[in-house]
This record gives sequence, structure tokens and C-alpha cells, in this order.
Amino acid sequence: MKPSLQTVGHALWRSPDERNTDPRRAHRPAREPEVPGEHRRPGRDNRIDTLRGLLLVIMTIDHLGGPLYAISYSPLGFVTAAEGFVFLSGYMFALAYVLRAPDLRTLRRTSIRRAALIYRYYIAALALLVGLTWLLPRLGVYWHLGGTIHHPWVWNLLSFAMVNQPAYFDILPMYVVFVLVTPFAVLGIRRGYAGLVAAASVGIWAIGSLLHPAGPLTALLAGDYRAGHFNLLCWQLLWTLGLLLGCYRDTVRRALGRMPASAWLALLVFLGALCLARHDLLSIGLSAQDSALDSTKMGWLRLFDTLGLLVLTAGLLRFVPRTARVPWLDYLGRSSIQVFTFQVLLVYLDMGIGFRVEALGSPALHVVYTLACVLTLTLPAFLHHRRRQRA
Repeated sequence: MKPSLQTVGHALWRSPDERNTDPRRAHRPAREPEVPGEHRRPGRDNRIDTLRGLLLVIMTIDHLGGPLYAISYSPLGFVTAAEGFVFLSGYMFALAYVLRAPDLRTLRRTSIRRAALIYRYYIAALALLVGLTWLLPRLGVYWHLGGTIHHPWVWNLLSFAMVNQPAYFDILPMYVVFVLVTPFAVLGIRRGYAGLVAAASVGIWAIGSLLHPAGPLTALLAGDYRAGHFNLLCWQLLWTLGLLLGCYRDTVRRALGRMPASAWLALLVFLGALCLARHDLLSIGLSAQDSALDSTKMGWLRLFDTLGLLVLTAGLLRFVPRTARVPWLDYLGRSSIQVFTFQVLLVYLDMGIGFRVEALGSPALHVVYTLACVLTLTLPAFLHHRRRQRA
């Protein structure tokens, strides 16, 4: 009889001390807890780092706009790079931190340190933009940061508290929250309740589709304030599913290998229909503004489209070696926080430059400009890797 998912989860998450409580091994001396960095399970996955690097490039192009935007933004359906980035971030957090933590206490400390790191990058980028706006108030017009001048105390306090979220800063505060609550999800997984964790996440998504946690705040903070684009209650589902897939990746890989050809064909038909609908080549009775395809609340059809593409990607990755990578994209993906923060600053810089390039009326020139901006993503990755080598 094959072990249940609960049994697999309990065996996977038993700490070294728990493994030594077997009465048959009572005569053996207890082993020392494993060092997190030397855990028997592998850490990073080059394929996933490459995909994360690709998604960072796509998000940068999407934010910069221009001719390449028509190609990069949602080409495969009603899914953007942001959905994939959040999901893969949860998956990589499981591989790099959760599976390598010998016990929950270590994971809690790791999660707090990781969340603090993300928050520091958020604060550093925000402080830089606020400081420049104070020095050159005209920038507040380009950057829509007038609130830092008109309401300096309240605006800045709410921004540093991640309540007020300037444009393009949405993912970093969301990332901080997800990392901090991950140990609670792992507690359930470790005790063999992965199904309950998934069900709770789906339930929270359903609640979020009816109630936006920032709704009352958005109504209260009108004008210069912005509560963020993404509904935290809905988008946590992508992080949680990525976390679960990372924890049970071997089980998922075997399940994908057993999927019949008819299931893959049905998936391709479903994804193909949504792709055609996205490009107005097929009518499905829904518009891009329909609640089922809503980006903020992760509408149900948008969620299914995202999950379908993720399943297809996971199925294709079964035929790609774990060590396979595209060097430059892998390089970016390994410094995702640093690169993402840099691209936020890059997009703000573009707000004062991009429209001037576009005014020249040359699409080719704008393409060159966009590609040059994308290449600058190498800088934060280089600085991060060099700092790690020196540490």
C-alpha cells in the first residue's frame, strides 16, 4: 500500500530529534541536529532560478512599456509575470529554506531574517525616492509621490509601515508578509496536514474575492495615498501552492508522470482557448475587465489559467535536467530581491525619460532603449554576488 500524503508529510518534516525517538533505536546515541546548510535535501534549482530571472525581465519590460510591451504582457493568456513570480518565490523558499531547516525554530529565525532583508530593500528604495522628491519637488509630479510633500508625516509613516504602497512597490510588502506567515503553514505541513493548509489557503482566497482587506483603507486614504494593487488574501494562494509544491516536489513529479495523455490534451485545449480569447480571436463571453479575470482579486478563471500554465510548465520541466540553466537569467534569478528592487527604481527613472524617447517617434529606438534598461538589471545581481563572495 502506498503511503498517504499525511504520512509522507510527517516523515518529511520530522526533526532529527524526533527521528531518534523510535524505541527500537533507543540503545543508539542521539545524533546531533543537522546543520541547515548541510541538510540532505538540495537547495536551489537552476531551472527555477532561470525562470525567475526571465519573469524579472518580463516584468521590467511590462513596466517600461513601449513596443515590446505588446509582446511581453500576458502573451499566453490572462496571466502576467507577477503571478508566476509569486508562485516561484514560494516554491524556491521551500527549497532554499524550508526543506533545509532542521526544525521549526530554525525556520522561524530564517523567515524573520529573510523578511527583514526584504523590508530593508523596500525601505532603502522608498527612502531614496522620497529623498529625491524632497530635493527636487518636481519629481513628485512625475512619480506621483506628491503625498510625501503634502502630507509628510502621515504619508511617510504609512509608507514605511507598508500600508501606503507607491506604484510598483506592491510585491515587496506582500513578500514580507508571506515570508513571515510561512512557518505557520509549515507547522501544519510538518504535522501531516498539508491538505488542510491548502484548503485553508483556498478559503482565504474565497474570502478575499468578496472582501478586499484594504478596501476601507482605500476609501479613507483618498488622493495621494495608495493601498496597493494586489489583494493580499487572494494572492497568498499562489505563494502557498508554490510552498506546497516545493515541499512535495517529488510526489508532484510522480503525479505529473502518471497523468494520462487525455488530461494533457484537455489542459492544452483549455489553455489554448484562453490564449485565443486573450488576443480577441475567440469569444468566451467574458471581457478582460470581468471579475472572473480580475488581477487584483485573482479571479477564479484567471487563477485556473495561472494554475494550468504552471502545471504545463512543471510537466515540461520533467524533461529538463535540474542543473540546466540560461546563465544570465539564472544569474538574475539568484538575486531576485535585489534585481526586483532595482527595477522598481529603474521604472521610476523611466517616468522622466521614457516619454521623451517615445516622443521621438521611432519604435526601433524605443526597443533599443528598453533592451538597454533591461541589461542594467545585471548591475544589482553583480553587486549582490560580489558581496556574497566577500562575506
